[in-house]
Amino acid sequence: MTTSVRVNFGRPFALFPLPETVLLPHTVQMLHVSEPRYRAMVDRVLDSTGQFALATWDRESSSSIAIRDAVCLVQVMHHEKVAGGYEIMLHGICRARIVELEQEQSDRPWCEARLRPLEQLGEDLPPMQGLRDELYGLITSDNIGSLNRVETIVDWFQRKDVSTHTLLELIGFTFIQDSECRYRLLAEPTIDGRTRIIRSELSQLERMIGLARRQQRDDLDRGIMPN
Repeated sequence: MTTSVRVNFGRPFALFPLPETVLLPHTVQMLHVSEPRYRAMVDRVLDSTGQFALATWDRESSSSIAIRDAVCLVQVMHHEKVAGGYEIMLHGICRARIVELEQEQSDRPWCEARLRPLEQLGEDLPPMQGLRDELYGLITSDNIGSLNRVETIVDWFQRKDVSTHTLLELIGFTFIQDSECRYRLLAEPTIDGRTRIIRSELSQLERMIGLARRQQRDDLDRGIMPN
């Protein structure tokens, strides 16, 4: 999964704001685009680098352009015109922060932003074998290990082309569904910080599944059958 993507941070990027954070670096997501201005944005992006920034609405802001600072810079991997819009497959390149926001214009009915990367693209990271082993132990624990989606993640651990840094993102994307927590993961610039978030969320998930399984066993012991 090692890829080399050129990004020119000297130019502005089109912004596609969504209600929630839907993508992290190194992860893939399909997105349906139906709103006319964003269909036009996709047309423009496809004629250029195929890159834009997925942003998140700031619901607590009173600003006329209420967009949160952290974004995921994405690459369009595949696109298909469908009735009423586009289906596009996106690959997360890196996390970045908005440093300057440009409002929409008559010939560009979407916002653009100048970005600052929150991590270095192409940086040679250490193997972090201790962290890799810890992550493996967390997802193969008694309770989390019973989930269907774990099998795919375990396969990632066997691949030499999937770095520990990438595994961290893939695990966060797979298991963290809470929008606010996923945004914190996107906005966190350090591996140590992201590790703390994921470790905490996986530990909580392990406890919750354990409680649910114990409740189920207690119900069966009392002769209560779930509907």
